[in-house]
Amino acid sequence: MFFRRCSYVLAFALAFTCASARAQQSDDWIPRNMDAVGQHASFRTDFTFDRSMLALANNFIEDEDTRRVVAKLNGISVHCYKFSMPGLYDPGSLEAVRQQYRDRGWKHLVTSVSNHDPSNLGRTDVWIRFEHANVEGAVVMLASPTNINLIAINGTVSPLDLLHLRGHFGIPRFQGGQLQQTP
Repeated sequence: MFFRRCSYVLAFALAFTCASARAQQSDDWIPRNMDAVGQHASFRTDFTFDRSMLALANNFIEDEDTRRVVAKLNGISVHCYKFSMPGLYDPGSLEAVRQQYRDRGWKHLVTSVSNHDPSNLGRTDVWIRFEHANVEGAVVMLASPTNINLIAINGTVSPLDLLHLRGHFGIPRFQGGQLQQTP
């Protein structure tokens, strides 16, 4: 399931990368040093859609609520890593990515730790960036001993908007209002 989802996302990203300009790389919402996190991944997908790429992709989305949300976004950055066995990524590298968002002034809203993970690597983090009273960005990081998914969204969004984006652009589909790492 993980490979199929990331394969579709990768094919989608490659198609639009050829048709559009490169995404902005200087924004503080895009995670830095993800290469260090995923250097030993057996499968990896990294891509960033800028505003023009999202506008083009929005033509292929049928759900009107999702189209409305995508039209408000400036960019999406997705990073999916699958490791063949636990212990192949450095938790310190992942912590450095978390620290980047803290250092940039993002508000850390959620940390959810898995009770079923004896290695204590199973963790979900959510950060939000505020501009005055508006939510201007969100980052969701899902980590387990063998998977890491990070989705960073730049644009004016609400929690309801995030629900409309699940299942699109590499954002995991989740049930019942809970974010869960796919096995």
